[in-house]
Amino acid sequence: MFDKCEISTCRFHYKEPFKYVNDSDAVILYAVGYSSRLLTRKPKNGQIWIFAVFESPIFSYSQEFNNAILKDKINWTMTYRLDSDIPAPYGIVKKISGQSKNYTKIMAEKTKLATQVVSHCSTPSLRERYVKSLQKYISVTVYGRCGPEKQRSRDKHLFQNIEKSYKFYLAFENSLCRDYVTEKFFIRQNSSIVPIVRGDGNYQHFYPNNSYIDVRDFKSISDLAKYIQYLDRNDTAYIEYLKAKENYVLTGGTPYNVVEPFCQMCKMVNNPDKYRNSYSNVQDWYSNGACRNPTDLNIM
Repeated sequence: MFDKCEISTCRFHYKEPFKYVNDSDAVILYAVGYSSRLLTRKPKNGQIWIFAVFESPIFSYSQEFNNAILKDKINWTMTYRLDSDIPAPYGIVKKISGQSKNYTKIMAEKTKLATQVVSHCSTPSLRERYVKSLQKYISVTVYGRCGPEKQRSRDKHLFQNIEKSYKFYLAFENSLCRDYVTEKFFIRQNSSIVPIVRGDGNYQHFYPNNSYIDVRDFKSISDLAKYIQYLDRNDTAYIEYLKAKENYVLTGGTPYNVVEPFCQMCKMVNNPDKYRNSYSNVQDWYSNGACRNPTDLNIM
C-alpha cells in the first residue's frame, strides 16, 4: 500500500488488528463496524488514533463515538470530507495533456438520452422522487435493483453499453451531505458521457464545472429538463462538455483504492508533533449540520 509513497516506511495491519494495537504508532478506527473493545484501552504514549469513515453520517452514525471515554482520544480524521486531517475522497483527479477524440463517431453511437444505475431504492435524498419527476419531461432509463431494467449494477457490459449509447448519466447521491461525492460521480469521468450531479459536494474541487451538469444550477426540474433537451438537439454544445474532460484523468473510484490519503497518513505518522490534534467529540464534528433534507422536489 505504501510502496508508491514518498515516505514508504509504514506497514498496515488489517488482519488480527488487536494483535498489533499496542505496538502500532497509529490506530484507525473505522466508524462502521467499529469495535467497542477499544473503549477500554488507553492509547499508548504518543499513539495516534484516527477516525475513518467513507459513508455519509446518515448511514454511519455511531453512538459509541459520542462516548465521553473517547474525549480527546481521537487525533486525526480520515474521511471524504475536504476539511479532514487526511482527506480521503472517492477519487483523485489529475491534469494531463488532452487527447482529442473522434466526436463524430462518439455522437453517432449515442442513440439514448439519460440513465441511472442504482441499488438503493429509498434514500434520504429522495433521489428516486426527483428522477420520477424528471421522467415527466425526458426519458430516463433506470438500471439496477430500482428500475424495470434490473441488470446487476456492477455488470461490466452494462456500463460499457451506457457509456457508448447514452448522453447523460445521473450521478445522484443517496444523502445530501457536505462534501459527500461518491463513485457515482467519479466512476464515469474517464468516459464520453456527461454526468448530471445531485448532492451537496464541492464538485468544482475535482473537475471544471463545464464538464458536468449540477441540478443546483436550475430553478426547477423542468428547467433542468429543458437544458438537457437543448443539449440533446445541439451536438456542438454537448461536445463542449466532453472536451472539458479531456485534460483530466481519474485515479481511484473508491476510498480504498486511492493511494494518496494513505501516503499522507504515513507522512504524518512519521512527524506526529507537526500534525498534533485532538477532538473532544469527533461525532459532533462529523455529523452536526453536515446533512440536509431535499428542497428541490416541489419545484417543478
